[in-house]
Amino acid sequence: MKHLYSFLFFCLIYTSLFAQVKVTGKITDNSKSPAALVVVNLQQQNSEQTRVVQTDSLGMFSFTDVDKGNYSLTITYTGYQKTELKLNLQRDTTLSITLTDNTTQLNEVTVTASKATVENKGDKLIYNVSTSATSAGADALTVIGRVPGVKVGDNDLGIVGKGSIKVMVNERLVQLAGTDLLRYLRSLSASQVASIELIKNPGASYDAEGNAGLINITLKHSKKQGYSGSVQINDKQWLHNPAAVYGTSNYWWLNASGDLNYNTAKLSAYASVNIDHDHELEGFETDIYYPKQTWLQTDTGNYRYHNLNFIAGADYRLSPEVTLGVNYQGGKNTYDGSDHVNNPIINNSTGTVDSTLRTYATYHPVAISNAVNLHSTINLDTAGAKLVLNADYFNYYRTDRSDFESNTYLADGSLNAASRNRYHDTNKQDINIYTFKADAIVPTKYARFAFGGKLSFINNYSNAFYYKKAANDSLSYDRNLSNEFTYTENTQSVYGSINREEGKWKYQAGLRVERTETKGFSHTLNQTTVNNYTRLFPSATISYQAAVDHSISLNFGRRVNRPTFWNLNPFKSLFTAYSYGEGNPYLQPEYNTNFELSHTYKNRLTSAIFLNVTNNGFNNVTIARPDTNLVYTTPLNFIKTYRAGISENYSLQLFKWLDNNNQFTFYHTDSKSNLPEVKSISGFGAYIATNNNIYFNADKTFSGAINFWYQFPEIDHIGRSDAYYKLDMGIKASVFKKKFDISFVMNDVFRSSASAVTTTVNGVRQKYTNFQINRYALLGISYRFGNSQNKAEKQDTGNQDEKGRIH
Repeated sequence: MKHLYSFLFFCLIYTSLFAQVKVTGKITDNSKSPAALVVVNLQQQNSEQTRVVQTDSLGMFSFTDVDKGNYSLTITYTGYQKTELKLNLQRDTTLSITLTDNTTQLNEVTVTASKATVENKGDKLIYNVSTSATSAGADALTVIGRVPGVKVGDNDLGIVGKGSIKVMVNERLVQLAGTDLLRYLRSLSASQVASIELIKNPGASYDAEGNAGLINITLKHSKKQGYSGSVQINDKQWLHNPAAVYGTSNYWWLNASGDLNYNTAKLSAYASVNIDHDHELEGFETDIYYPKQTWLQTDTGNYRYHNLNFIAGADYRLSPEVTLGVNYQGGKNTYDGSDHVNNPIINNSTGTVDSTLRTYATYHPVAISNAVNLHSTINLDTAGAKLVLNADYFNYYRTDRSDFESNTYLADGSLNAASRNRYHDTNKQDINIYTFKADAIVPTKYARFAFGGKLSFINNYSNAFYYKKAANDSLSYDRNLSNEFTYTENTQSVYGSINREEGKWKYQAGLRVERTETKGFSHTLNQTTVNNYTRLFPSATISYQAAVDHSISLNFGRRVNRPTFWNLNPFKSLFTAYSYGEGNPYLQPEYNTNFELSHTYKNRLTSAIFLNVTNNGFNNVTIARPDTNLVYTTPLNFIKTYRAGISENYSLQLFKWLDNNNQFTFYHTDSKSNLPEVKSISGFGAYIATNNNIYFNADKTFSGAINFWYQFPEIDHIGRSDAYYKLDMGIKASVFKKKFDISFVMNDVFRSSASAVTTTVNGVRQKYTNFQINRYALLGISYRFGNSQNKAEKQDTGNQDEKGRIH
């Protein structure tokens, strides 16, 4: 009986295919030249089902697997009259169409339509920043946190239920990680950002870095002829509770930014600058529950941040076939401030305080970055074959100096003088990265082929020199804490991919091969660590257009998450007299394998089931010793993680005045540990989010937004997090012929978006809580001048992979 069903099924498919025809055609303008990017719409009579394509560079279009019947073919192209044809399709049909000039003179055209804030494209999710009222006046990091399904942690970014991701800016991976990455993203103004793309299954042409995928930030770059630009100023007031901390209550942020664009037929030049000054709090709490005592350690940072960021570039078209370009990104930021650590030690038997450990440390980190990209695009023919070349240099130079003092106070509040520890330290990190990349795209009648290669050379020098302070402030060098570290990494990679369409089926497959050679040398320990490996990173996508409104897709990909350079450095960093962190030169990359099966309906509802497997996973492990009360943190490879779940993304279109997108994810995580002191853990998690733009008038110049997400308890590496959530609200008005934008935003209204994670190591329970400092009110004003119609442009550069790993 099973074979009979299969026979009938294939007979049905064969009959359906036999009853279908193909429609092809060529469109030319009035000078008989091919017309590219013409919109062609094919609609069946007495049906709402439509199919839309665009002509290629030769003016060709094609519709395959078309059911026989009566159709209406509509052709639209700016500057030409609309063309409509009535067709009775009973066999394969070829058309030749010449467009007619539109002789009607238009005095002025006002466009009131706008993109939805969230667009789900199947392989990627696009967040259009300019259409969101809550994004006005924000920074890039804040906006990333508003992308449905993206989580902004203390030191990383991730996708709900799927793991960590890396960040690109204009297809260039940001060569920063941890705190430095988050601060860099804060230095970019949201007014400079056109869109944020969440790429769920990057193909072989992308670097393999990023377990769960990539985020690409596309900066605005106007292509309008002539000049255009904008200036913005934003003021933010933090709303802490309590308002006064360490005697200070005026926590604020002031930002000013501007951009300028100039375009001619051959030259496209652009520049932007962003300046930040603020006074802010940051910190965390670590609670350790020993058998006899409980340590409640709070670390509050009181900082002033100063940032200057500059971007400039130009592209010049030498001929219709060759374009050359250069791009520069650089900046300097300082983060002056101090940390106040308070650690009462409570006796579990009596509930009283045995003693209190207090630490005060000052910091003065200064970071300077410079990135230069040279690129060229060579069009090899009119069918779309091209060669893209990139050469990149990136330098990141950071210095820091710190003074550290730790004291113990007895139960009566008196100082234990013998417990005093005082240090002065300096540290430096100097990273130089050179990359060379070539990508070729070759379209054929059979499929679209792409292949390329990349060379990457990384040199990293870092040091940390500690000096013990005597009572008279004299300094003596401490060899046990100090370290000098040199790290080199050379990577060679090649890839190839194929993209083919055959009727209702689409196939995409690729393979990337990376050979990595690393060498780390600790000058202080006289210790050398060498690691060489070759890895394969396959990816594949199979899509089936079951009907006009229904498509099914199966995705597979393998990716890598490499340790940051700082994690590989075996230096020690003091937190208190009893706690410190240190790097691990033997840390290995972790590898992630992703599977996803999804169904999309009308580009509004996307349902998916997914499975992610992480091998050789690493995470910071905080080990507390009850016998000595010594606490140290180090990264280790010890986890294998399985995550399986379902997700739903639905864009609701009930009213013209409402732009709505909703997401729900439900998943199970099974985290297996191979360390005896850390137990395996498993459990369920869930996440919901809704993004809503509300338009108060027809031309959408006055709008509001309400965004909300809720993260249910979940498994986080080897810990279990509490529930947390976030509500953002904002309004925006465009006035004076849309030249001025005025916005007001309330971020994290209920001060509820901080996570708390509980872990158990060596039988000792620990709870880490991030201080909640995300609630603020923001007022922003922006002014656009010149030709203000912007078109985002992306330039692929060659050092995407390396820039994600600086700590």
